[in-house]
Amino acid sequence: MPYRIDVPEGKEALDHILNDLGTPQLVEARKRMFRIIYDAPETTLTPREREVMRFPSTAVMGCPICNSLRLWRDWPGFSDEPIEEELYVNAGEWNWSWDGFTPREALALRFIHRFFTSVDEMNDDDEFWAAMHAHFTDTEIGDIGVMASTWLGTGHLLKALGIGSVCPMPVNDELLSRLRNDNIKVANAVAGGL
Repeated sequence: MPYRIDVPEGKEALDHILNDLGTPQLVEARKRMFRIIYDAPETTLTPREREVMRFPSTAVMGCPICNSLRLWRDWPGFSDEPIEEELYVNAGEWNWSWDGFTPREALALRFIHRFFTSVDEMNDDDEFWAAMHAHFTDTEIGDIGVMASTWLGTGHLLKALGIGSVCPMPVNDELLSRLRNDNIKVANAVAGGL
């Protein structure tokens, strides 16, 4: 798959798109948005619920870097406890009937699947929304929507530009730090207007 933008010599394509491509204010907003979404200091969604939603979105993009990440392991402060690999396998297979999922995790996975594959039908499904409201607050549904739209939108951008399937593996610590934007602290992101 060819790149549809010029990637500077010596720069990884994924790093370039996420951290450099665009006007300075929009690039900064994107970096802060990702930092806030992954740190998620205010959300009541658990790390497991967030990984159940994030992980299958990496398959949409086909990015081996994103698909190899386990945020409990690779994102400092994301989770105090490991998340079993079976969760990732079942989320990646859209298997919301796996008995290892809590009802909220299974429903979050159903949401993300429908958001990615059949969004036009979601609003008309009263039974689905009754289940969503039985398990999540409106604020949590808002958080799910922002996270889902960020992952889907970014995944589509990366695919459109030819990034994803050609990302280098394995990821070294320096690249991972740049992708996480370790220099941005959530308190700064919040204070900066996002």
